[in-house]
Amino acid sequence: MNVRHVNYINQWYGALVTNMLTGILLALALLPGAIAFSFIAGVSPTIGLLSTGLMMLVISITGNRTLMVSAPSSGVSLVVAPLMASHGMSAVILATLFMGMIQIIIGICRTNKLLDYIPTGVVIGFMNALGVLLFTSQLKNIFNISNATYVIAVASFLIIWIAQRYIKLVPAPLIAIIILTICAWMIKQDILYVHHLAPIHTHIPTLSLPNALYDMDTIAISLLYGLTMAIVAVVQTTLTARMMDEVTSTKSNKNKETIGQGIANAIVALFGGYGGSALVGQSRFNTTMGATTRVSTMVTGAFLLISLFVFGDIIGQIPMAVLATVLITISLNTFDRRTISFIKLSPFTNGGMVIVTMIIILITNNLAAGVVIVSVIYYLIQGFKKKKGRDM
Repeated sequence: MNVRHVNYINQWYGALVTNMLTGILLALALLPGAIAFSFIAGVSPTIGLLSTGLMMLVISITGNRTLMVSAPSSGVSLVVAPLMASHGMSAVILATLFMGMIQIIIGICRTNKLLDYIPTGVVIGFMNALGVLLFTSQLKNIFNISNATYVIAVASFLIIWIAQRYIKLVPAPLIAIIILTICAWMIKQDILYVHHLAPIHTHIPTLSLPNALYDMDTIAISLLYGLTMAIVAVVQTTLTARMMDEVTSTKSNKNKETIGQGIANAIVALFGGYGGSALVGQSRFNTTMGATTRVSTMVTGAFLLISLFVFGDIIGQIPMAVLATVLITISLNTFDRRTISFIKLSPFTNGGMVIVTMIIILITNNLAAGVVIVSVIYYLIQGFKKKKGRDM
């Protein structure tokens, strides 16, 4: 047995009880986002929870960056939304299958190195545009519904803010969901609930090929969306893996992580789910709570899949305004804190790069478009400057 296999086996051993408890806490932390991201994508919360549980289960085995959390994310969900609206769930499943396959190819070809060449300004613009899209997508679930909805939203923001300051063991969004779901059930006000937008049906998923695999038009559009989903996932995952390397003072192979995540996304698609990428906040939460082995993420996946069948009816009673405030809170944390200091270094060049990236993403509603277009323009300008310098 070589060193690599020994290291992998060792990543499963150590502090079993601590890692199992952390896995359960992480599952509770993922619940609000899994439900909320499903509404961004336009899919049922059942599919959102199924996708999250399955991906966590598979990535705990196939992933290279231990302790990192991968699941349906805001970036991938925003890409999925227009495809779901125009072609339905079968096209989304096929796009997720293509996404996984493309990620595997990217990892095998070791093209992750290309991310080192993406300008910092483009990365900052990407994160800020993601935050804007996430923020604006939730306003419809708070405004112009009822006065009770405004009360629920304000109360949710307050609970999240207070809980984040004083309660560390239980995730603040989960506390807000529990308290306000109970209050809404007791008061029975005119507000929008999860079950109003999507019925919660739970059934044991079976392995099958996407139905859209036999429609050439759907294959073409799904392949295009799958490529975009893969690009967004690779960018988000690589950035998160770098952060986790710093937090844990260990190194990871980003190409192998991309392959592992691609396998996970492909398997999720075969069970009728949709794709995901690494999650920064939840990955930090996993390490902060004391996780040290792959057991934590495996327990998280198993717990979420069990929760889907146990808490299905309760999930339908969650007020949509609470989920909207959870996502708005996530969106505010998505904005890159380096923005102001980075622009100050060179207001025209750096500021222009950030703003142009954001504008392209917001206009096209395509996260990958801004990254690719502005990066190409940046290097064309750099090449022109070098050529001009040699000619002088």
